[in-house]
Amino acid sequence: GLARKSHRAALIATGVNGARQLANTAANEMTPTALAEFAKGVARESNCSCTVLDHHEMADLGMNALLGVAKGSAEAPKLILLEYRHPGAKKTVAVAGKGVCFDSGGISIKPAHNMHEVKYDMCGAAAVLCAMMTVANLGPKINVVAVVPAVENKTGARAQTPGDIVRAYNGKTIEVHNTDAEGRLILADAMSYVVDKYKPDALVDLA
Repeated sequence: GLARKSHRAALIATGVNGARQLANTAANEMTPTALAEFAKGVARESNCSCTVLDHHEMADLGMNALLGVAKGSAEAPKLILLEYRHPGAKKTVAVAGKGVCFDSGGISIKPAHNMHEVKYDMCGAAAVLCAMMTVANLGPKINVVAVVPAVENKTGARAQTPGDIVRAYNGKTIEVHNTDAEGRLILADAMSYVVDKYKPDALVDLA
């Protein structure tokens, strides 16, 4: 009855507010590592399993599109996977969330005006991770896999350069004309990996 509906509404509101909290946190605190720790916390407190791939594991898999974006930052990139499974599930849905914790634009640098707002370039990741928290609490009869490529796009000494060519996880080569088009690069590797590994019936990306 009413108590059950109220409880459901509270669980959904907790997820929504959680995503806002992640997004609003300053980039010096909300690093790729911090996002990965949040995902591990979701797994600990619910019936989800969490896997976090580090730089070396991604390099071994050939995720050079994602790693190219991360090259200019001192912060280590992470590929975060959260899985929710239901014994009665007939379908698997994958959700991918863009996790650019700070986006300077890289060598193709953004204008300084309002640059403080690019901490919000990980709102896709925030939405996806908190959606998993909500899904785990509500327990629907479906399998859900979340993937979050988490990086910073900065202008460091090793930063990707316009004109660079990278080979993505799926074997395709990509010529990078503008380093501020980083979202599609990190999502390309994350999405092709999740399709390859989990064979989902549907894939939704949030960027």
